[in-house]
Amino acid sequence: MHDNDSPIITDPIPDHPLLRGRREIGRGESSIVVEADTVNGQERVYKILSSPTDHAYYTAPDRPTGRHFPVVFADHGTVGHSSRGFPFHIVEVERLYPLGTGEAAKVATRISTAYLDACMMWRNLAQDMGRIALHHLAVTPMGWSDAVQESLRALKTFSEEYGALPDLIKTDNLMMRKDGTLVFSDPVFME
Repeated sequence: MHDNDSPIITDPIPDHPLLRGRREIGRGESSIVVEADTVNGQERVYKILSSPTDHAYYTAPDRPTGRHFPVVFADHGTVGHSSRGFPFHIVEVERLYPLGTGEAAKVATRISTAYLDACMMWRNLAQDMGRIALHHLAVTPMGWSDAVQESLRALKTFSEEYGALPDLIKTDNLMMRKDGTLVFSDPVFME
């Protein structure tokens, strides 16, 4: 298997003054997460993004915002290229945490289960099944709070406008704040 065939990005942390000496706390298919400073009591991380879709999700002027989306503090520009060929972007965002056992975890499980069920219902549409499944969640009353329903609609709009594929199944794509608020941390990927 080649390095760029791995489901998790294998690149080292790029050499940049903001990143030197920082502890890595996570990796995904196209991102590396390192600790950043706490500012005014707000814990932050640097997300080193190698996907144009992820970069747009965090920095586009029309990106989804609100209660269930990550707070972005700064886009610090690019540093080199990933082994997958895209530039690395350094984006400073709020620190999020894995889902515990509280209300956020319950809602996340319901969203992931409903999303997977909708994907299975629309699987004959192949690549478009994820977008149709997200549309299904966004327009079908399923007992979500108004804020979650609005967030699903905003995510659907972003996915359509940016040609992104939604992914609400993986555990790390739905995370939470320390106060227990559910956050769509990485709910899209490139086609």
